[in-house]
Amino acid sequence: MVIVGAGPGLGSALARRFGAEGYDVGLVARDRTRLETDAATLRAAGVAATAHPADVRDEAGLRAALDAAGPIDVLIWAVGPGSAPIAPAGEVTAPGVIEQVALHVGGAVTAVRHVLPPMLTRGAGTVLIATGASSVVPIAVLGDVGIAMAGLRNWALGLRAAVAGQGVHVATVTIATLLAPGHPVGDPDAVAARFLALAGAPERAEEVIGDLDEVRRLVG
Repeated sequence: MVIVGAGPGLGSALARRFGAEGYDVGLVARDRTRLETDAATLRAAGVAATAHPADVRDEAGLRAALDAAGPIDVLIWAVGPGSAPIAPAGEVTAPGVIEQVALHVGGAVTAVRHVLPPMLTRGAGTVLIATGASSVVPIAVLGDVGIAMAGLRNWALGLRAAVAGQGVHVATVTIATLLAPGHPVGDPDAVAARFLALAGAPERAEEVIGDLDEVRRLVG
């Protein structure tokens, strides 16, 4: 399995959880030094982990990283907000939207389209796409990110329908809570366990981590 956007929190938790189930784990993210350190830490804990640095906005680089990770049975897209400034809804600009869409949607499309054909040929594979609460609930302070998140979730669910009956499981994970160790819902280890459960449940289209109704109340 490969985690694109493998960070030190959720990414490491996902690697540990899937690694405990016997998966070899590939980590893809921009920071080579941190990524190699994380992979070494996982290997010391008994997980067969490799590091594959890439910027998800670099299509050729991302495809090369996925190839280096080897044949992929499970792809998890878990890319965070990145370094681009986030504009509230009333201050969104076209360049800002384009940058967020390139990061979240463009990168995901590149990654999934690269691994999907071999999965379809085998008639087996899993793609899990993580988004945030703004993919479902309009959040004014996340104007341009919300556009990208909503588009990403919409595409992922549409892709699920497009490959139905061909042996490939596509699903989304909407993270609508704080991710932090010890959090009653958003503890990364607990969240990783829910990713694993979703990977083994091809009949399910989406997992929601947190309470979207609570998010709606908070944003008015």
